[in-house]
Amino acid sequence: MYSVIAGPAGGQPLNDWFSPDTTQRVALGQVVTAVDPYWGHGEFIYVKSNDTIIKGSLCIIGTPPTFLATLTPNTANLGQPFGVAIAPMASGTFGWLQISGAAVWKTGSTVAADAAIGVTAAGVCGTLAAGKQLLNVHNVKSATATVTVTADTVTGSYVLSTTGYDGFFLGAALSGTGIPASTVAAKMDPDGRRIYMGSAIGTVGDKLATATGQITLTGTYTGYGLGILSRPFVQGAIT
Repeated sequence: MYSVIAGPAGGQPLNDWFSPDTTQRVALGQVVTAVDPYWGHGEFIYVKSNDTIIKGSLCIIGTPPTFLATLTPNTANLGQPFGVAIAPMASGTFGWLQISGAAVWKTGSTVAADAAIGVTAAGVCGTLAAGKQLLNVHNVKSATATVTVTADTVTGSYVLSTTGYDGFFLGAALSGTGIPASTVAAKMDPDGRRIYMGSAIGTVGDKLATATGQITLTGTYTGYGLGILSRPFVQGAIT
């Protein structure tokens, strides 16, 4: 998970256990730099949500001094910068959008790796359409991409003990021996080794292992993709 290497002391973390709240922690518009051994280098901007934002939402970054984040509309020729939400944010909460580096984003359709990608619904990317391309991005993983790790399961438990969960993320679809259908990574422990199962992000414990043992746990990007961002924006006018 990303750790800040250049930014204010005492700010909110940039990890999958980060929780947006209604208290402003740092200056709006503050950009911090962070690194992770798996995900690499990234930059993040602090904003206030003006929408119901989900994990991976594409969000337009508003103007000073409010820096309000709103879901990127499914509109051609916007010509506006956006960031990717690293966690769900209710309207009126403060949190971070990623503006550079490897970001997990929400997709509404499977777009092949290395193919151009565009906005297809409010805050969601997918099949390219004229005037809606996401620019300064490289679409590197599709919704069918997977990551695996060795994990221990216990019958009746929602906790998966792993050898390390690099490559996994909140919302990843989980599968393997003893893992119920429609299970996702609902929560991830800061220890870097425990994944909590559930039916949705933040809904922990309604999915329980049906077997005990050591398994190969697979995380699939279902409903998500991975993009390499470099201060991205939504396509401007086509002339």
